[in-house]
Amino acid sequence: MEKLTERLLLREFIMIPYAKDTSKWEGLILIMPPPEVSQEIDLLRAKYDPRSATTCPTHISLSDPLSRKMTPDLIDEINNVITDILPFTLYYDKPHASTRHPGVSYPIRPREPVDNLKQILHASSAFSDEAYHRRNIAPHMTIAEFISIDESLELCARLQNSAPSGSFLCDKLVFVVPDKNFRFKKRGTFFLADSGKK
Repeated sequence: MEKLTERLLLREFIMIPYAKDTSKWEGLILIMPPPEVSQEIDLLRAKYDPRSATTCPTHISLSDPLSRKMTPDLIDEINNVITDILPFTLYYDKPHASTRHPGVSYPIRPREPVDNLKQILHASSAFSDEAYHRRNIAPHMTIAEFISIDESLELCARLQNSAPSGSFLCDKLVFVVPDKNFRFKKRGTFFLADSGKK
């Protein structure tokens, strides 16, 4: 484990293509697990992929990047389109790695409510541009991404019996905006129906 960790920390990370040009990014809408979940996974991210960990806390990607600024009218529209969506429970279990793509992540199930949220959000005027190329990727929470395929498979095998697993209630969405160093900061929250916060 120590050799793997050292190798991951010392390697020269290269920014993956989807994050190279963020000049037109005005933010993202994410699902973020509660602190009792994110704290455990953030520890893994900080250990095995510190570059990714400093970019954004544990999350599930939901929306395309906004190509326009979030305005009060857009906030009202997004609140309106999600107003009837009830909170739902999401589960994460064994980490997964692929032989075709680098990275280790938790698959999220069920997929259907997340895909439903994506469809509803992207029907709003906030996302009227061409669909982002990562929109249809299955929902997941990343542990490490700036590593090789071989490192991913090795890390995934090591984490199978030690990585935390569990579930959490998704009752809100988080709006985040990248700074000049591509570190995402929370700028707002959208609550689902009956969350008690509207």
